Amino acid sequence: MKPTVTLGVTAYNVERYLPLAFESVLAQDYTDFEVVVCDNRSTDRTWEICQEYAARDPRFRIYRNEENLGEAGNFARVVSLAEGRYFRLTAHDDLMAPSLLRACVAVLDADPGVVCAYPQTVIIDADGNPVSDWDDRLDLTDPNPVRRLAHFAQRWSLLNELFGLIRTDALRGTKLLGQYLSSDARIVAELVLQGRFQVVPSRLFYRRMHPAMTFGGDRTDVMAHHEPRLAMKARKAARRARPGADHQLLIADVMRTFLATADQPLATRLGSAATFGAVAQSRRARIRLGRLRSRVTGGTLAKPPWENPDGSLKKETP
Repeated sequence: MKPTVTLGVTAYNVERYLPLAFESVLAQDYTDFEVVVCDNRSTDRTWEICQEYAARDPRFRIYRNEENLGEAGNFARVVSLAEGRYFRLTAHDDLMAPSLLRACVAVLDADPGVVCAYPQTVIIDADGNPVSDWDDRLDLTDPNPVRRLAHFAQRWSLLNELFGLIRTDALRGTKLLGQYLSSDARIVAELVLQGRFQVVPSRLFYRRMHPAMTFGGDRTDVMAHHEPRLAMKARKAARRARPGADHQLLIADVMRTFLATADQPLATRLGSAATFGAVAQSRRARIRLGRLRSRVTGGTLAKPPWENPDGSLKKETP
């Protein structure tokens, strides 16, 4: 019998935090799940850790790629292997409260119009200490898909929703990760167009912010991480890129994707593309204006609690 939930893990040289993430999975009080792990040719103990947990629990299905597929390719493989009707992207460095799956499954079981159920978030540091409660101020419950999309384009930030419980068929209906920064925002935007998101009003997700995070590197490093076979192309693109280039790529890609979405009425497709483009451009302009105003007045923009004043991530405790 197939499980209700698939917990998908993409792994590459993540030996430090992976056991903690797996223990968090095994501590769930909802047990009808499988864990699909794809290792991207790690050179540390990541694969050995996966083997240890697979030997302990038959719900672990582990695979080692023949070559490094990059994060985008590895994520696509994990999604393709999922057997559960619900899917949760489970990061190697984040943690879940024991009741997270049970609470999210209850929401999706109760309302077929909800494509994603996600809990509220606590930010933790490299050592697992709570840093702050995080509130994205998102409300994606409007029955109108264009209004939902406008709200998302206006307010998305850390994309914690992507670590919620998602209907697997809906996720497979997206283009998954792309070969540019912030392509994960396109995944959420595509899901928002398909149905409503429902927040579970409890802080059950612990998102770790630490120096080794993917987006802590420079643009070239992050692009190569997503698609190593295009590393040289990524370096050339990074040298040529103007400020905000990836934001423009995101907007253009989302608009093209919506226009090509065959299962949506033409009016919805046109309205969604136009709305996302206009709102996202307006948001970008406000961000740039705020930065300019800060430079002119000599002020500083507010930093999230996991960043130092210079924008770097806070260091780990030795």
